[in-house]
Amino acid sequence: MKYSLGLILVIVVVGALIGMYLPWYAMGVSASIIAYLVGMKTKGAFTVGFAAGFVLWAFAAYFTALGHPSTLPARMSELLPLKGQVSLLYLVTGIIGGLTTGLWVWAGARLRQK
Repeated sequence: MKYSLGLILVIVVVGALIGMYLPWYAMGVSASIIAYLVGMKTKGAFTVGFAAGFVLWAFAAYFTALGHPSTLPARMSELLPLKGQVSLLYLVTGIIGGLTTGLWVWAGARLRQK
């Protein structure tokens, strides 16, 4: 459990730092490289990646909206079937980011086993 929490923290911190300078998909590539270098087992790789991606993307969306006030999150939540609830938009963003990062981490762990 401690190993997983530490790995989640490392993936979130590295992903946040890389996300400031590189495109969005670089976060996934960095998570895959971390999983490969650490030698993660494929059994829990997706779960660790999903948790890290969810935290990273949901908080990034929330803090970006706080730092740069705009009507875009409210308009996007109206456009999607979220009934105008911006908090659900952050949840959906976290789920999409979690799925993406989970697949990247699983792929990195799988490469190590071959």
